[in-house]
Amino acid sequence: MSIKESIGKGFKITGSSMNLVAILFVFGMVWNLLNIAVAPKTQNPPLSASMMLVALAVVFGLVSIYIQAGSLGYILNRVKSGNASMSDFTSNGGKFYLRLLVLGLIVALVAGVLILLAALAIAATSGNALAIAAAVLLAIIGVYFAILIFLAPYIIVADDQKVFAAVKQSIGLVKKNFLKVAGLALILIVIGFGIGVGLGILFAAMSAAMKGIVSQVIFAVLSSFVNAYLGVVVSASFMTFYLGLSNRSAVSG
Repeated sequence: MSIKESIGKGFKITGSSMNLVAILFVFGMVWNLLNIAVAPKTQNPPLSASMMLVALAVVFGLVSIYIQAGSLGYILNRVKSGNASMSDFTSNGGKFYLRLLVLGLIVALVAGVLILLAALAIAATSGNALAIAAAVLLAIIGVYFAILIFLAPYIIVADDQKVFAAVKQSIGLVKKNFLKVAGLALILIVIGFGIGVGLGILFAAMSAAMKGIVSQVIFAVLSSFVNAYLGVVVSASFMTFYLGLSNRSAVSG
């Protein structure tokens, strides 16, 4: 399936999956509003406020994995058969939670190692041109690795695969279709960036017209909806793309 077809199908599926968009919207809005309420308002916030924000971030991250697993399961059924229910969301959220958590920890570990190596290179060479070049190289390696395993969550859910088998399969598929995968990701990033710029302009206008916290709350609600909608578009586009790569005949038109 082509990039254009995958994105078109992504938007089509999102339009028929507004119940899923609603779940992501509420989840994102709660997080954004909590950030507004709890985020430190000074440059040197009290330790309790900082710890509260860290705890909320950890809880948000753990819950978001369940939501990602449930969303992918829901989208898989929507792509394959044209129908899905919220039972698909809840059952798949539990079924694939640990596997997606392990995948996330692997990604975090690799990112942490690359960041540490970059920091050590800069510290050992006092931040000269060689250190900067090494940091840039490590950043490129990190981005390349992220692209290589980008299909792993979709493989885990669509094929009920184990984590390392999904990572291996993703690397093989992406290497064979690197330009298509990178192109699909780039187009979706450009779409998201364009919408983000529009939201930024809107927020600047609201901030000028409204004083205090009102504009922040309105922006939090609007951005939560946009992020939820685009999140489903991205997941549906890549799920469609992966099923096309794996030659699934059950992809619904």
